[in-house]
Amino acid sequence: MAKIYPYLAFDSAKEALDYYTEVFGATDIIRLPVSPEQATQFGISAEKLADTTMHASFTVLGAPLFCADNFMGPVQSSNQVSIMLDINSEDAQAAHEADAFYQKIAASGQAKITMPFEEQFWGGKMGQLVDKYGITWMLHSQPYSKINLNTK
Repeated sequence: MAKIYPYLAFDSAKEALDYYTEVFGATDIIRLPVSPEQATQFGISAEKLADTTMHASFTVLGAPLFCADNFMGPVQSSNQVSIMLDINSEDAQAAHEADAFYQKIAASGQAKITMPFEEQFWGGKMGQLVDKYGITWMLHSQPYSKINLNTK
């Protein structure tokens, strides 16, 4: 079975990793700078090698994400795709971490809360925010034992 992972593009992935570490509590940061050979291919000056990112990965609430500098021109934000972090509310530790995650981001003032993380009519909690890069993040917490996967 294939897996889908968010792969984000930034003007500076190095700066984005700092932001996600500070504001979102990102962990497991791995960053590969551009090599001199790659710099030649992409037209990057030698002075910028240490700050340019070919590939990076990080984790938010246990979910892996990937990113890199955008070598294809200016980064364009879109509201077509959101990143949803889905939490099993029956896991008390995971539910607590989701609440703490939302509170940390809300208190930081470094993201726009577009929907408070609160109980919804379907029996779960949901919240939404837009980070400083224009990326929409959805935080969802629901009891997995009540999910009906029998769709025909």
